[in-house]
Amino acid sequence: MVRLNETPKPHTTREAWLCAAANNLAIDFADAGYTTPRMRFAIAFPSTGRFGKRVGECWSDSASGDSTHEIFIRADQQDPVEVLGILVHEIVHAVVGAEAKHGVPFKRCALAVGLLGPMRHTRPSPALIVRLTKVAGRLDPLPHAALDWSKRKKQATRLLKAHCQCEYTVRIARSWVERVGPPHCPLHGAMAVEGFKPTMTEGV
Repeated sequence: MVRLNETPKPHTTREAWLCAAANNLAIDFADAGYTTPRMRFAIAFPSTGRFGKRVGECWSDSASGDSTHEIFIRADQQDPVEVLGILVHEIVHAVVGAEAKHGVPFKRCALAVGLLGPMRHTRPSPALIVRLTKVAGRLDPLPHAALDWSKRKKQATRLLKAHCQCEYTVRIARSWVERVGPPHCPLHGAMAVEGFKPTMTEGV
């Protein structure tokens, strides 16, 4: 745990920064009567992916090979105080257990450490914002820049064009051609597939 009178060491990775922040925040949980469990941290994508609504996620220690809670902060978050606010929410999940979800035990702990409702989308109270600002100030700058995926196009499945001598034309996924062979024209049988060269074993 980082003591308040110590000069913090540089945190060159996001994980180290989050770990140091959690060590600072453990004081707040202890003051509220809670003990923080073993946790690991990362800035990445939660299980809902980059288009999901979750900005943070805590995986139960029961899902971990070494019984450690795994906490993820979504990669488009970069403001240190906002990241810490998300971190506090996820630490509450680790403290009360995943089975509590956002029920009474979660609410009791969340309110005790300075979060405000609604519980699914908590926000830091004014007092907690002051506290988180101080924690962020004691740490080095968060070594992370937000990812912007708003301009990244979702890649569509590339379909191959299959045609017959009679100009009957269809489009088909390459995987189907590789697995079962080219499509067939109702009149003339197997069709030619553009951009696909059959191997000796295909169609056997």
